[in-house]
Amino acid sequence: MPSSTDNPAAEESLVIDCSEGEVFCGLLDADRRWLARRQSGPGALEALFPSVAAVLREAVRAPGSIRRYLYCEGPGSVLGLRLGAMAIETWCRLSAAPVERLGYGSLQLTAALLLKDDPALQNARIVSDWKQDAWHSLEIRDRRAGEVATLPTSEIQSLDGTLYHLPRRKGWQAPPDGARTLPYQPSRLDEVLDSPGLLRPSAAVELFQPGGNTFAKWNPQRHRAGSA
Repeated sequence: MPSSTDNPAAEESLVIDCSEGEVFCGLLDADRRWLARRQSGPGALEALFPSVAAVLREAVRAPGSIRRYLYCEGPGSVLGLRLGAMAIETWCRLSAAPVERLGYGSLQLTAALLLKDDPALQNARIVSDWKQDAWHSLEIRDRRAGEVATLPTSEIQSLDGTLYHLPRRKGWQAPPDGARTLPYQPSRLDEVLDSPGLLRPSAAVELFQPGGNTFAKWNPQRHRAGSA
């Protein structure tokens, strides 16, 4: 990869997060400051490409100058995540220079921000909808965020300790009793980029697979329009 001296844009990162079925995108400079950012309303299919174009136009950058993508790998909106993956992989393959891809989880980002905002927090759990009577769950233990697992509602209701709820735009069920609701804030990614394990490099975009802590490399043949 060229050095920042040779090409200042080489150290910049384009962030794309479609995990909520809408689009957050932004361009971070080498000092991890936003050069431009944009949040759309619902409808990632219609909003992704205009939003990215608007961010690059505001930052006065050409699409071909991007050398690093930071993307949300999920869990979240299946359609939104797949659309973001398709776009990033297309742009990477059109690039004349090597491109980095770094993924982060939506629950891991939320945990990192929670720990930043509450220095006294030691142990907690964050849950978000997966499907009826099932949840994605991330445990914070000794101020370290774990991996995402899936739990049934019956087990969620029996948990002790501090419980947080990350709502989804299309929620299946009410928050668990006693859970504190947290906002999803990809616009604050710049504040926690150094959080241990938050960013995960990948050779190709990999998306979280519902039902367990597994990731699948993006395969455009497997995710054509109309597939489940």
